[in-house]
Amino acid sequence: MEIYGKEEDRAKWAMHYAQVKANIEQPQRSHKVTVSGTTKQGKPYSYEYSYADLADVDKAVMEGIKKATDKDGNVVFSYFFDISTGNTSVTVQTILVDSSGFTVKTNKITFQNSRPQDAQATASLISYAKRYSLSGAFGIAADDDDDAQDQKTIYEPKVLTKRELEEYKVYYNGTMANLYGLYQEAKEGIKDAQDWFNESHTPQDAQAVHQIAQIFKKKHAETKESDKAKKAALEKIQQSQTKESKKDPLADKKVASGGDTVVDGLF
Repeated sequence: MEIYGKEEDRAKWAMHYAQVKANIEQPQRSHKVTVSGTTKQGKPYSYEYSYADLADVDKAVMEGIKKATDKDGNVVFSYFFDISTGNTSVTVQTILVDSSGFTVKTNKITFQNSRPQDAQATASLISYAKRYSLSGAFGIAADDDDDAQDQKTIYEPKVLTKRELEEYKVYYNGTMANLYGLYQEAKEGIKDAQDWFNESHTPQDAQAVHQIAQIFKKKHAETKESDKAKKAALEKIQQSQTKESKKDPLADKKVASGGDTVVDGLF
């Protein structure tokens, strides 16, 4: 936490902050999203997550700010964000300032950005970071209190289309890699790829992994069924040939030698 301003204004800031916080009503956690993925131990997880989005949290804070006024009805407290983005991360601070100019910066929070080249994904992560920081600054419970939150970094992952999955890229060993190819490498036993999947990921990456895993699982099941059908067909043919050989003593010779023409040539 960083503090700026005259020491004599600290008490005024604290009083204004307390007024705002006392007038904040906890927002409804009316938004829901299902998050699926794999834990660090390799176990799959899936749960429904309820939360108040950034707009809900901001509205709750602003309602509290509107009620914290001086004798002339002027707002005496406000906030804004300090945001910085790197190649692979997003960092946010909430700046709390009152009418005296006394300012407090909350601790910086940083989230890893596995898709820095995806503007939409980065914007979603920034929104999540702002919501997380603002909620912490004013003591707002914007998320479900759930042990599953050990996964964290939840910012509204979506179910991806087939094309989006085929083109989905993740940050891997210092570069962007196609998730489909990375998943195949992991299945083939490449350790670096397997280690990547055992790490913690953003919910959107986890959602993509979950969907791709389901696709591979379905393909495996279809291949297994196909092999089973082929085996059954082969057994049926063999059974049919066995029956024919019992009816015709020369059947085995015909099959082995290529047909009646060859057999006829031997007699």
